[in-house]
Formats: sequence, structure tokens, C-alpha cells
Amino acid sequence: KVNFDMQWLKSIFTIFFSQLIIIGLFSLFFYYTKDEITGHSVISGGLVFCVPAFFAGLFMSRASDKSAMLVLSKAYLGTLYKIGITILLFIYVFKNIPVNISIFLAAYILSFVMQSIMSYILYKSN
Repeated sequence: KVNFDMQWLKSIFTIFFSQLIIIGLFSLFFYYTKDEITGHSVISGGLVFCVPAFFAGLFMSRASDKSAMLVLSKAYLGTLYKIGITILLFIYVFKNIPVNISIFLAAYILSFVMQSIMSYILYKSN
């Protein structure tokens, strides 16, 4: 049986779906004002950040009250998973999807900034 910290889990889903909505809106904007490759670049850049962060958050949200060492090791392991998945997604996107690199990286950074702001806002509201 796996226990999850429900408050943490709610925050993870709120941040993830907020990022998806904003990235989707930006992608539609660029798709209709620029071209298809620019729209795909926004989606790809946003997802390359959001998906690993989401899965790492899920991994780290499992409640563990065993010891501080287990909590810390889970945090480090979750971060390593996130970095590994991010590297694999970067390789996949750059090899297989035609993207505008500057727009891709801007969307990646936008997703990072959104996660930081949303985390701060959710932390302050609790």
C-alpha cells in the first residue's frame, strides 16, 4: 500500500495542469501567428520541463515518516529521475522533432518560471 501526501499531490496536479494550459495557449498563439514548427516548439519545450517535474513530484509525494534519511534519499532519487528523463526528452526532441530552438528553450524556461511562481503561491496559501 502506497500512501500519498494529499496536500502535496494536490499542489503537483495544480501546477502541472496550470503549466499545460498556459503552454497550450502560447502554442496556439504561435501556431496561428507564426507557423506549425513554432507551435510545436512551444509544446515540446513546455512538456520537456513539465513531464519530468510531474513524475518526480509524484515520486516524492509518497508519504514517508520513517526517517529523515529516507525522506532525503527519496528527494535526491526523485531529482536524479527528473534529470534523467529531461536529458532523454531533450535528445528525443532534438533528434526527431523539427523545432525552433530559441522558442523551445523559451518555453522550457517559461515552464520553469511558472512552476517556481506557482510553488511559491501555493506554499504561501497554506
